[in-house]
Amino acid sequence: MKKGIVCFTLAIVMTIHVSIVHAQDQGNLYDSGLNKVSSGNYYGAITDFTKVIEQHPSEPKPYYYRGISKYNLKDYAGAITDFTMAIECNPKYADAYYMRGMAKVGMKKKKESCDDFKMAVKLGNANASYALDKYCN
Repeated sequence: MKKGIVCFTLAIVMTIHVSIVHAQDQGNLYDSGLNKVSSGNYYGAITDFTKVIEQHPSEPKPYYYRGISKYNLKDYAGAITDFTMAIECNPKYADAYYMRGMAKVGMKKKKESCDDFKMAVKLGNANASYALDKYCN
C-alpha cells in the first residue's frame, strides 16, 4: 500500500515539475520573440510566437506581437488576422485595434480602418487619435 502512495506522489511531483518547466519554456519563447521583434528579426519572432500560440491559444499578446512582426514585413493580411485573433481573445485590447487599423491602411483600405481607430481611441490608445484624424477625416 505504501508503495502505491509513493508512486502516486512521485507521479504528481513529476507532473508538477514538467508543468513548471513547460511554462518556463513558453516564457522563454515569449521573451525570445520580444527580443527578436526589438532587433528586427521578424521571421524568428513569428516562429517563436507561433509556438507560444500553439500552447496558449487564448492569450492575446502572442497574436499581437506576431501581428506586429507580420506588419513590419508588410504582410498586412496576415497581420490583420493576428490582430483580429488578439481582439477576439481580449475585446478591450486597444493596441490591437490600432494596429489592425494601421494594417488596413497598409492595404490601402483607409475607410475600413476608421472603426478600428475609433475603438482604439475609445479604449485609450494614445496614437489612435492622430491616425483617426489623418486617415478618416
